Amino acid sequence: MIEARVDYEERIMSDKKSFNIVPDIRLLVDIGQANYQVPEAISELIANSMDAKLVDKEITIDVEIAENRISLIDDGKGMSQNVLGEALRLAAQMDQFTGNTQNRKGMYGLGMKAACSSLGSHWNIVSKPQGDNYEYSIVLDLNEWLKKADRQGWEVVVTKALHDPKTSALGNREHGTAIIITKLRDSETFPTAVIEKLSMAYRPHLLAGDKIVVNQNLVSAKSYELIDNRTWDINLEVNGHKITGWYGLDIRTHNDGNYGINIYRQGQLVEAWNKDFLRQHLMSSRVVGEIELPFIAANFHKLGFNKSTEEWKIVKKVMTTELKQAVKASGDMAKNKQDPMRQAKAIKGLDIALGIAGATLSHQNAHPIPESHVVETGVEQPDATQESMILIQTMNQIVLDGDVYSLSYKFDVITDPTIPWDFLFESKSKDLLAVINTESRLYQTSTDQEFVGILALSEAVVGFLIRDLGYTYAKARELRDNWLFDALSSRVRAN
Repeated sequence: MIEARVDYEERIMSDKKSFNIVPDIRLLVDIGQANYQVPEAISELIANSMDAKLVDKEITIDVEIAENRISLIDDGKGMSQNVLGEALRLAAQMDQFTGNTQNRKGMYGLGMKAACSSLGSHWNIVSKPQGDNYEYSIVLDLNEWLKKADRQGWEVVVTKALHDPKTSALGNREHGTAIIITKLRDSETFPTAVIEKLSMAYRPHLLAGDKIVVNQNLVSAKSYELIDNRTWDINLEVNGHKITGWYGLDIRTHNDGNYGINIYRQGQLVEAWNKDFLRQHLMSSRVVGEIELPFIAANFHKLGFNKSTEEWKIVKKVMTTELKQAVKASGDMAKNKQDPMRQAKAIKGLDIALGIAGATLSHQNAHPIPESHVVETGVEQPDATQESMILIQTMNQIVLDGDVYSLSYKFDVITDPTIPWDFLFESKSKDLLAVINTESRLYQTSTDQEFVGILALSEAVVGFLIRDLGYTYAKARELRDNWLFDALSSRVRAN
């Protein structure tokens, strides 16, 4: 029985065979079929440059796009001979070779190789570390690479040479890396498309002072056109991880899909115009914003996130809640299109719903009436038995039966240019805000904005007394006339 068992185990062992599973050298070519468009491939190379920034120093990255050549040169920390050689290894864990302990954009060790291969078949990579008199280079022609007899021969040669600014691809840079791609797959690349891609892909870096130049054009961070130029901060926590960013409301609705949240990881755009946190509908299409999401893994191409994790599900839940009031405000703006104040009302409602301190109608750009215009009105203060009357204590306050209402005005756009002004009243804070339409002929032909503000407030007082306090028009006009007389009298005395 024992002999039979031994014989069986020997036969099993004799059936085992080891295989070398080093991939075929063609893989270096095939990863270029990674569905990168040229702007995306260049963006991925820039991610490596950003990861190679010197500590506490901005980086400058020069990109040149020509008919038969694409180059990218940075002034980052550069690579030694050993590090450059390892950088060509597929799926290399570069932190083990560089000693880096910071979070990086690169995750899979494939980005540079896939990006270079998707751009063209001839690569020249030159790198010079800080403080090193030598530079190190690799020249790789994929067409020649495929002719190798050894299909598992993954060796590359890294050349060491004394750095000469006159002949080096790095020029007079003291450190950095240059990548020059020729024999391009696509020779019809428009620099404007690359600039547009990079302006959004690296917006956090550009705002922080890092520079990207494409064909001698400095790339500017993407700008947003927001109502009142207002943004609301996002500061959330998921399982001990931070979600930071902002959101706002676009000045127009979008049927082009360019709305939602742009999601960044380590300052690199991973998913543009994500709509998982809001309903995909024209009513919601004013909501825009950005978040930094460093703790969710991006997919292989960095064109989205791994959304099967529990953490992503929590992120979706908390972000949906966070944007709920903004989505409502966007929808409110799409309603009542005949109301020229609908945008201002929606913004006010959003502030109040969020419990923002000072979320009153006299918000951004509002002007209180100058204190120099304080006057005595000559109107007696009412007692409890008298009919309600208005007592003006100052030009920026109205007192009615003991209730104090503040007055202010602001200049803003109202969609209908025939409307010179309108008003908003917040009952909770007792703020009355007159909004002067900067598109109106009255505003554009006036040379005295303060006077226009007083006129607008006089109309706001009438509307407020009738609509909100129930006065008849005759009574409201009488009180308005008294108030306006005093307001103009103060200007005469001041002059």
